[in-house]
Amino acid sequence: MKPFLIKVDVAPEQSFKVRDNVNPLYYNQWHYHDELELTFIKQGTGIRFVGDSIENFQAGDLILIGSNLPHFWRSDEAASKDETESSCQALVVQFKAGFWGNTFLELPELGAVKELFAKAGRGIRITGTARRQVSNLMADLTNATGLDRLLLLLQTLKTIAATEEVAYLSSAGFNSSLNEAETKRMSAIYSYTLAHFSRKINLDEVASVASLTPNAFCRYFKTHTRKTYTQFLQEIRVGHACKLLMQNNLSIGQVCLDSGFQNVSNFNRCFKSITQLTPLEYQKLHRKSG
Repeated sequence: MKPFLIKVDVAPEQSFKVRDNVNPLYYNQWHYHDELELTFIKQGTGIRFVGDSIENFQAGDLILIGSNLPHFWRSDEAASKDETESSCQALVVQFKAGFWGNTFLELPELGAVKELFAKAGRGIRITGTARRQVSNLMADLTNATGLDRLLLLLQTLKTIAATEEVAYLSSAGFNSSLNEAETKRMSAIYSYTLAHFSRKINLDEVASVASLTPNAFCRYFKTHTRKTYTQFLQEIRVGHACKLLMQNNLSIGQVCLDSGFQNVSNFNRCFKSITQLTPLEYQKLHRKSG
């Protein structure tokens, strides 16, 4: 996909940026930037796109996004109606890999951090004990000044680099060609799909949004996302169904319809292919864990 290049402004007296209680949807578009980005979701739910990964997000999620890795966050429909920062809140740290000088990362003691930056090119979700430790360090960063600020960032990166409690988001083969000329087209496809996935979307209509013929659209989408439009649409619908199954006391049939599937048989098949569980198994599992 073709994202926007975003310039991250850093205060002259600082070498990296820390923002607290901010809306993670501040850049509610497909974008990238030179800076690595560490985001802790304090409040809110929605869907997160990182490279070719599509996942729901919720409070407590901790994500490290590598340099120039395209991404964006979109809140649930209910939250999107409220444009204030209270609907979704996050703690965000943004920094360039070489902000401390070109040779600093070459120090042998920083080998693990340099390797972490390379791995972050796929996007990393941090879980378990490490997530709690890192979120606490990030909170301390909001009030730190001077050398303490830099030391806290190093401690944060050390904690992430040392843990095995991580999951990679984008596929290993993902490679986005950062051509801004096609950004509006891909953004239009995304926005249209997210607005209309709960009903049947004909190939002709979404191709029209992209100003392409249906055949050209299919080739275009597969080339730039590494998946067919049907696969993409199914992932969006299944992700929405997961939230409904976890949060509401709806029947499987109602979840099926509300998520844009035309019949329960197709819903069950698509849901299991993506989650490895049937909708009923998923619902029972999360009711027990809740």
